[in-house]
Amino acid sequence: MSARTRGYTANIFEKLAEAPSSTETFESSLWHAKAPAAPETGPVEGDIEVDVAVVGGGFLGASTALHLAESGVDVALIEADEAGFGASGRNTGFVVPNLLTGLDPRVMKDTLGPDVGDRLCRMLGEAGELVFDLIEKHGIECQSSQSGWIQPLHSPEKRAWLEDRVAQWQAMGRPVKALSREEAIAETGSEGYHGAFLDPTGGHLNPLAYVRGLTAAAIKNGAKVFSSSRVGEMTKDGKSWLLRIEGGGTVRANRILLTTNVSGQGLSKPAEGTQFPITLFQVATAPLDPELRKSVLPNNRSSADTRKDLIAFRWTPDNRIVTGGLLASPFGSAERARSHHLNRLNEILPQLPKLEAEYGWQGRLGAARDFMPRLMDIGEGAWSAIACNGRGMAMTTGLGKALARWLAGGSNEQLPISITKPDPVALPSLAPLAFSVWLPLNRWKDKRDIVRAKRLQSR
Repeated sequence: MSARTRGYTANIFEKLAEAPSSTETFESSLWHAKAPAAPETGPVEGDIEVDVAVVGGGFLGASTALHLAESGVDVALIEADEAGFGASGRNTGFVVPNLLTGLDPRVMKDTLGPDVGDRLCRMLGEAGELVFDLIEKHGIECQSSQSGWIQPLHSPEKRAWLEDRVAQWQAMGRPVKALSREEAIAETGSEGYHGAFLDPTGGHLNPLAYVRGLTAAAIKNGAKVFSSSRVGEMTKDGKSWLLRIEGGGTVRANRILLTTNVSGQGLSKPAEGTQFPITLFQVATAPLDPELRKSVLPNNRSSADTRKDLIAFRWTPDNRIVTGGLLASPFGSAERARSHHLNRLNEILPQLPKLEAEYGWQGRLGAARDFMPRLMDIGEGAWSAIACNGRGMAMTTGLGKALARWLAGGSNEQLPISITKPDPVALPSLAPLAFSVWLPLNRWKDKRDIVRAKRLQSR
């Protein structure tokens, strides 16, 4: 293949990879409709000087800025659009004090080392409690419910894994438990489950309202918060960093923390290239008969099962069900996503009526190749942090607090993650397509597991 052909092909793939984000749906979400107004902020004007500048106004940036401000550090939080405009304001609103299936304490300690791994596990295990403590402390109105997070088993073959996972977290003092098949069915309303992992410290909330509340609390505690301020250039200027804002204005800071996830617009390409951008579609039904809550998630848990293409769902205070996830093609429309994800719920919960969507929206999360958080050194006094990986609300809130403690003068030995150099994936321009290749195979594996489970039950 000629260099010209390779360049043309790469360009085509980059355009295809951008396709899922071509339609802006931020204001189409249920969360936008129900969240209290955002705090009043505006763009950077003139020349601002601070000790720490945090770029990116999602969960991680807002938590870091809030905890820095509470520590008395002069901090600026700079957001290109408005607080929660990216993935933080568009997800399903689950508070999950855990990482993806397979990333249990033993794996984290083996991967990161016993000390760092232990600190990360403890921070993550306590992060659900931190989220709800912050909500109470700062009076954040975000329709929150600390009613627990449940992970049902889609296959009885995962029972041994469940027992082992529960034992690992219980050994660290966490109040988790393994549920039997009968308990899982009672908790979810679905006959297709074979047990479940339950963490009672999790729950759910309106994620946009939550990030707006964190931002308002940061402002109240002295943080300088700017919206509509896209950083166009970041340069080292003597001992400090100079951030030039598109349209005018500058921010000079001794230290910089990027929390932009997959929307950094090239501020640190190596750090941004460590992630796979994943487009997710979310759906909220019209209000349903409250009587259905007696059989479907009667304890108001948030539920996300163990399928590789997991099924996640929860109730809202006004009796809607929210669900969502991936589509197999990057060309998928929000309309196709609505029917796909609601049909999946109707399949596992036949007691529900034919579900209709009233709200539908989409967003992009970032996932590292190992689904682990990162704190990357991108220059003297500058770092880029990523923490979402598909279960971001508890992780980002907890990591933000830990990073603030470190930036306020804490030692590296207190960090729950090691500082590393960026480790970009191969062919980062094609990374957005990776999950379109991955998904059909894993849906086949999920179907195989479920067929096998039904055969075992019928014997």
